[in-house]
Amino acid sequence: MNKPFTLVSTVFNEINRLDQTIADIEAQTLPPTQIIITDAGSTDGTYERLMRWKTESKIEIVVLVKERCNVAEGRNMAIQAAKYDLIASTDFGCRFLPKWLESIMTPFEDEKIRIVAGSYKVREEYVDTLAAKADWVLANAYQIQMDQYFVPSSRSIAYYREIWESVGGYPEWVTLAADDSTFAYLIFKKGIKMHYVDEPNVYWLRHKTFTGFKKECWRYGLGEGETQVGMRNFLSNLVETSCRYTLPIGIMLLISGLLPLWFILPVVAVQTFGLRSYKNAFKNWWRLRSDKYNFQVFLASLYLTEISRLTHMKGYIQGYWYSPEFRKQEAKKLQAILNA
Repeated sequence: MNKPFTLVSTVFNEINRLDQTIADIEAQTLPPTQIIITDAGSTDGTYERLMRWKTESKIEIVVLVKERCNVAEGRNMAIQAAKYDLIASTDFGCRFLPKWLESIMTPFEDEKIRIVAGSYKVREEYVDTLAAKADWVLANAYQIQMDQYFVPSSRSIAYYREIWESVGGYPEWVTLAADDSTFAYLIFKKGIKMHYVDEPNVYWLRHKTFTGFKKECWRYGLGEGETQVGMRNFLSNLVETSCRYTLPIGIMLLISGLLPLWFILPVVAVQTFGLRSYKNAFKNWWRLRSDKYNFQVFLASLYLTEISRLTHMKGYIQGYWYSPEFRKQEAKKLQAILNA
């Protein structure tokens, strides 16, 4: 693939994983012609390491700085400054196989292709804590299906600048998350055909602690609430969680005989819907069970189900109902486009 392209990303306090990322990018079989990184004001040495990389690398590297900018703003800044119209995007902090960029850029040899979405995976050898193992079980070993339900992530995507311009760039009005999913939804709405690369050449590094997963779920919920997408999923989770938490009361009433059987039995039957996530967790664990994924991991997966579900709903409620007025107005504009 002979077309020049710019790789864009954002960083904030990534010093602990930055050397790995730099090594992975330098080892690409198809190196980028230019790299532009937006630093949101790192204080841990990230900026200094990037500047040293700039002097050492044969690749043209540009480091932009805007303190406290969110990811969407950082991406947009990098794309606006890009020298080339062909853009590859990722998240620093991931790991990359040497053929990653080649895999998502080669399809552009076909002039009809304007956007390419790459797959990604989680490397199992990095799954080494109880929380990470519980997440692995809940995610069914991260077997990502590139089907009609797959929403591309900007950790592995490439497109021409005209695609980015046609949807107004990444939504800078969201706080922390949902910028790349919103970007993808707008592309889908435009009817732009997306080319998929099934082979995962990007490793998504997951959290090590329950607190890390909890914070992530809150961010995702906040972003979905701010953009007002996923209401059906929110309501489904709300109903399921409510049924699960009231099921013990229903069972006690059934056993006590305080209420007529014809009344309480259907109620308890409906409440068993609350066990749906537990059932799915058990099915996944049963398939994966081993010395590594023992019964303790199954119990941890139930705990992670609870904290992730509750914090996601909390974030969604905060984003949907308690956002500033300007975000609510932007969300209305977004919904008008998506529902048109």
